[in-house]
Amino acid sequence: IDIEKDEYEAYINLSNIYILQNKKDKCIKLLINYLLKNNFNENIANHAAKLFYNYKFYDSLLSLFKITKLDTPNYFKEKRLLYFIQGNFFEKNEDFKKAKSSYLKSINCDKYFFNSYKKLLNLLESTNDLKKLRTLIDDAFKIFENKYQIGILNLYKSLLLNREKKFKDSQNIISITNLNIKLKNDKFFYSKLLDLESKNLEKLKNYNEAYKKVEERNNFIFNLDENKKYSGNKILETMQKYKKFYTKKNIAKIVKNLEYQNDESLVFLVGFPRSGTTLLDTILRTHSKIKVLEEKPYLIDLRHNYFNNKNNDLLELINITQKERDYIRNEYFKKIIESSEDKKKIIIDKLPLSMIELGFIKCIFPKSKIILAMRHPCDVIISCFFSSFKINDAMVNFLKWEDALTFYDRVLDLFEFYEDQLDLNYFTIKYENVVNDFSLQIKNLINFLGLEYENKLEEFYITAKKRTKISTPSYSQVINPLYSSSINRWKNYNNSENSEKYLEKWINKFDY
Repeated sequence: IDIEKDEYEAYINLSNIYILQNKKDKCIKLLINYLLKNNFNENIANHAAKLFYNYKFYDSLLSLFKITKLDTPNYFKEKRLLYFIQGNFFEKNEDFKKAKSSYLKSINCDKYFFNSYKKLLNLLESTNDLKKLRTLIDDAFKIFENKYQIGILNLYKSLLLNREKKFKDSQNIISITNLNIKLKNDKFFYSKLLDLESKNLEKLKNYNEAYKKVEERNNFIFNLDENKKYSGNKILETMQKYKKFYTKKNIAKIVKNLEYQNDESLVFLVGFPRSGTTLLDTILRTHSKIKVLEEKPYLIDLRHNYFNNKNNDLLELINITQKERDYIRNEYFKKIIESSEDKKKIIIDKLPLSMIELGFIKCIFPKSKIILAMRHPCDVIISCFFSSFKINDAMVNFLKWEDALTFYDRVLDLFEFYEDQLDLNYFTIKYENVVNDFSLQIKNLINFLGLEYENKLEEFYITAKKRTKISTPSYSQVINPLYSSSINRWKNYNNSENSEKYLEKWINKFDY
């Protein structure tokens, strides 16, 4: 570098050494200074962007975007990767409108840069932006000839046909173009393909083949290297610990030593996954006096931080101080209250499996309300088994049928324990009842929240269409009016008979 001030390869090598030495600031300064003192260099800019993004140097990444003038409409080929990484950054931060724009700018820089097409195709479909998806697919077919690229375009063409309820046409494209062979070595698109086939085959009433496709997809996902670190037993063991700890006696000790505010305007929407929580979320957020939080572990993260500082000893909660409890409460509200208007609304925190954490919720917000979403247990199991979840220690349980049954049984068993031990202020609402008698069920729910019924609640699907992205497997369903085809879905599958026997206790308890 002393000999050749603009020798970019030396800068890249030196920045990598700084990273290995954990000298973050030196690394950032070296690359940024190069771009400030020299003309734009694609290699330095791209290396900095990848490094800053991968190591989560996000402030420096934003500075890089300014230095390289990504906000000006100068689209030349050398900036295609920068716009692509900018799109990744915005998508990661759930600014989906800006993410789409960045991917489009990347394509404008180089219409042959397929990485941006892949990201944009997936984002348009998952945000229900189907008109733009069709346009992008049509444009891309005119540009690309590579077999792999054409395979992905055919996959999204098939997805679009599925969304348009043309299930036979969708499945025909998959068969004619041999997508199973072309995408076999791409873990993301292959699992997406199997998922699509299962949906098509189910709609075509070919239930045995639909089940086989889901089984194939789940086995494929289960055997991926990145998923081998997850164990469904961890969450089962945690629930066993909760049953021993969150007793009336221990809760009384905790509550006795603390003062509490009235948090009746805070509501936790819980339920086993695929029990209709996304539908309720969409209905409730249509009300003018309700704010529904996006599905994020706001309170769960604070709970983890608290116990990490206590050597993960559950018994430490008995001695929680007023200061510690107030800190958790205040930090929680900092995350969820964004304006003075929010303070006037009912806040609904929707995170289905936080029903496992009702003991902790009771300790921090004992006067909060609970909405319990219910659906026929057998329909829940078939839906969880068929759904494509992001894998973690909980969701890994849905990759195998028997594991899904066990997980459901243990979660509901824990809830029954909470019913007995905690003074829960909760309201149970059944998915089937909402579908069959919307007005009465939602009026009762709104009354439980202390609000007046609003007629616009009946057009909840319009609210859903306006949302930028719905980050649950139901994203393609809640943009439609209510339908009853998902009720008793489980009866289409022979292997569901064992689930009826296994879940008999819960079927009876909730009067199904």
